[in-house]
Amino acid sequence: MRNARKFQLIGASVAALVLGGAAQAQDAQQAEGAASGGLEEIVVTAQKRSENLQKTPAAVTAFTGNSLVQSGTTDLRAVQNIVPAARFQQEGATTQVILRGVGSNLDFGNVEPTVAFNVNGIFTPREGTSQPLFDLDRIEVLPGPQGTLYGRNALGGTINISFKRPTHDLETSGVLEGGNYDLMHATVVQNVPLGEGVAARAAIDFTKRDGYMESGAYSKDDIAARLGLLFDRTEGFTAYLWGQYTKRDGSPSNLVNKGFDPNTGQFSENAFLRGDPWDDLRVGAFAAPGALPFGQPIKEKQKYNLYNFGAQFDLEVADGLTLTYVPGYFRLDSNSSYWLGVIPDFKEDNYRLITQELRLSGKSDRFDWLAGIYAYTQKTYGYSFVGKAAGPFGFIASGVLHHRVKGIAAFGQGTYKISDMFRVTVGGRASYDKRKANGISPDVGNPLYDFEKSFKRFDYKVGVEYDVAPTAMVYLTYQTAYQPGTFNEVPSTPLKSNLISSPKLSSFTGGLKTRFLDNTLQINVEGFYYKYNDLLLQAYDASKPYNEIFNARAETYGVQIDTVFQPTPDDRFSASLGYLHARTKSYKVPGLTAFENLSLPYAADWTINVAYHHDFHLSNGYIRPAVDARYESSYFADFVHTPGTRQKPTWRENASLTYFADSNKWSAGLWIKNITNKAVIAATAAAGIPGPATAYLEEPRTYGARVTFNF
Repeated sequence: MRNARKFQLIGASVAALVLGGAAQAQDAQQAEGAASGGLEEIVVTAQKRSENLQKTPAAVTAFTGNSLVQSGTTDLRAVQNIVPAARFQQEGATTQVILRGVGSNLDFGNVEPTVAFNVNGIFTPREGTSQPLFDLDRIEVLPGPQGTLYGRNALGGTINISFKRPTHDLETSGVLEGGNYDLMHATVVQNVPLGEGVAARAAIDFTKRDGYMESGAYSKDDIAARLGLLFDRTEGFTAYLWGQYTKRDGSPSNLVNKGFDPNTGQFSENAFLRGDPWDDLRVGAFAAPGALPFGQPIKEKQKYNLYNFGAQFDLEVADGLTLTYVPGYFRLDSNSSYWLGVIPDFKEDNYRLITQELRLSGKSDRFDWLAGIYAYTQKTYGYSFVGKAAGPFGFIASGVLHHRVKGIAAFGQGTYKISDMFRVTVGGRASYDKRKANGISPDVGNPLYDFEKSFKRFDYKVGVEYDVAPTAMVYLTYQTAYQPGTFNEVPSTPLKSNLISSPKLSSFTGGLKTRFLDNTLQINVEGFYYKYNDLLLQAYDASKPYNEIFNARAETYGVQIDTVFQPTPDDRFSASLGYLHARTKSYKVPGLTAFENLSLPYAADWTINVAYHHDFHLSNGYIRPAVDARYESSYFADFVHTPGTRQKPTWRENASLTYFADSNKWSAGLWIKNITNKAVIAATAAAGIPGPATAYLEEPRTYGARVTFNF
């Protein structure tokens, strides 16, 4: 009977795959005490309600906070190692977030992210993506448009970060790490019950590390502190308030020269000037006065002070009816100096953001729904200066003196159960956004510019899902999304406006989520097609004062296959295979025909993620060796495919060996990342001396030891 049931489920899964395609989901942690030895159930809030990940008709990659600790993930940049078809890479004080080939690849004040980063349900601007990740409940990554529920800046997807909330237990926990480059990292958490229905949770995270670069640049000296309060004394009412302060005092990474072979004196796409790619100093002919207009690159400084506060109030107004209010405040003051090869650069960013969301949700036997209102006001200013005022080549690269964006939106989504197996989802969002700005143009003569424009948009979603078997679901979704338009940093003229039109997206997604073989094997597949109109693209050339933003039409389609196999409680294997075809089709501005049908920035055609661990049991605990690897095919860092901005195909591997006590009170282990010490580019720009490009680099080989405790 058991074998017959297995074959029925396999047959149903194959039939579903033929009918529709599939959905992607992945979990990074084996649940403690899984009685059956099978895969655990994962609860996510991707649709702003708690539900089983395998029953969520959307592509969701979810990771628990404990799994992130054991994988050594302490910031968003490290998350890319475990998320398929994604790049989360450094760009100074920010993190470029790119999902399925779509994301903002510049960090100037007039360019907003196209992937939303939310902390406890509150939108966080781009520079907030570099805050440390600690004491987390989970991370959820949703690729593709999320315009109905998440609105602006969710054109390419959404990343949701959730902190651990206070509990009514007395708990002390933490993480201690040490490693090469004199790494010292510690997280300490104290949870305290304060009486009936009241609890507090305090956490502090500290990281100090020497620089990865020869000059001493690319170092860390960061500290973050968080306090959370929970009130649930009154039945049917819960209040969660939290605040966090982050201070970063390390040295920013310098960019290194790429694309010039010092041995031949000729262009070579994959060449760096030094045998150690992270060596940012110049020697020999490259140390001649003409090659060092400002002297040798040095270890520069940064200032980064982030304050973010938020809350969530939930009131059960009737049986199955809940009112939720989520206010948030974000303030950032950041500036840093760094080197574009041998040219110094300075950048400053300042943010003030207030957000508010009020929503009402209902749940019955056949109908789940929510409706809400969202409003925000964001004020920013900042600038970027290349070179030095007293030397050659000095110019303003961006000069936003005042930039205010405000908006309001009404949204709703409902899922109706037509039968026990068939469900229909319909949603919509009406948005109004207004942008006003002025500044100093980086164009010749540095004239002043101003901009003011309002934008309106209605996005919608229609989806169906069908359970073809108890553990197999297929779905098909059509969804739209948009982002408010922006401006080029030049004055408008009668012949050419500085307006950049609003990017818009229409998308089809078909998916399958399934488990079989007695809940030990999960195979999820997703096929998708995205059509972008007026997508924002900009190629940064460090030698040019002004780099124009262009609107383009683009097309993206692909497929992703994710598997998790747990044949025994002690063995777990996961693998993801992704194919992505992300290409520009045409440009709104004439003269760019030569760049049509080229891949989008940082959009590798193929990605592979694999991981395996096995538990060896001892008398009082178990030892877990774990390995994982990620492959990316080649990609370019800009849409014009500038020489020197291409990353060659690369495998990167990580490993760890950890002892876990059966009491779950502590663990200790060793870890190593980027075992083969591969140099992989992050944010990359044209120009440089000698050029043709300069590039940030991801981290080199690192290793160390980790101890966790929980009492």
